[in-house]
Amino acid sequence: MRTDIVLFLVAPVLGAALGLRAQDTGGEIRTRQLWDTSLRQQRPQKTRTPSALPADPPAGDGLIGFTLWRLRPSRSEDAPAVRMLVHEAETGKDDDWTPERCEAKTPLHAGQKVRIGIESARSGYLYVVDREQYADGSFGDAQLIFPTLLTRHGNNKVRAGQVVDIPGAGEGYLRVALSRPDQIGEELTILVSPKPIDGLTISAKALPIAKERLAEWRKNWVAPAKLLEDPGQVGKAYTPAEKDAAENGANLTDADPLPQTMFQVKAGLGNPMLVTVSLKIESR
Repeated sequence: MRTDIVLFLVAPVLGAALGLRAQDTGGEIRTRQLWDTSLRQQRPQKTRTPSALPADPPAGDGLIGFTLWRLRPSRSEDAPAVRMLVHEAETGKDDDWTPERCEAKTPLHAGQKVRIGIESARSGYLYVVDREQYADGSFGDAQLIFPTLLTRHGNNKVRAGQVVDIPGAGEGYLRVALSRPDQIGEELTILVSPKPIDGLTISAKALPIAKERLAEWRKNWVAPAKLLEDPGQVGKAYTPAEKDAAENGANLTDADPLPQTMFQVKAGLGNPMLVTVSLKIESR
């Protein structure tokens, strides 16, 4: 994936690979409330000073939050602080864009601009691997798209409740592009490890990951996971607090919006958490 113009993402068909999606509305609401509470506990209270960071949860399942941001033309009601002024080389114009939430299962189209936000309820080291998915079920070469030296200077250590945006501050957006006519999606593998993974040489470019190595990670670290979306948040714009958290490392509080998509991972304490997210790409 070319991170300057291409969308990176990972996972098998969303939901099917990650576990069950709650079917009955009441059960889904109760489950979401439980997850919300668990993840909010990793964020400081709104009245708490920024230096007072939350501790890792003492027990329970791992939680990973994922938000897919789709850029749309800015509107008058959008906060000026969250707008992105982008120079479009194709038109020679400066256009104003605002990120808005969408579900991970939302089909994307070639040329769309997106960003990604990831939040873990456990501290550790974040890794994101991307590979293309094709209509016959095969996949393209895997690439480690986070960390790179272009984002946070290669620092992939994250604390519980910290938001990481990809691309990073000042890096713009990812553009969805099809490398082959039969490409139907992008698969992201999101991994939070309690310690750094040996043998990875981080540079300014995405690092190729051998398919055997990716298969080994999945074999050793994949765990049952359940996914829930928050339909009530779909279409809501990026907030100044979310932008500040992504750009400056500020802490979101328990009063700020939670990730759009939640993964509850049955990974024991001290074990890596690994999930995959499938993004569907449709031709217009």
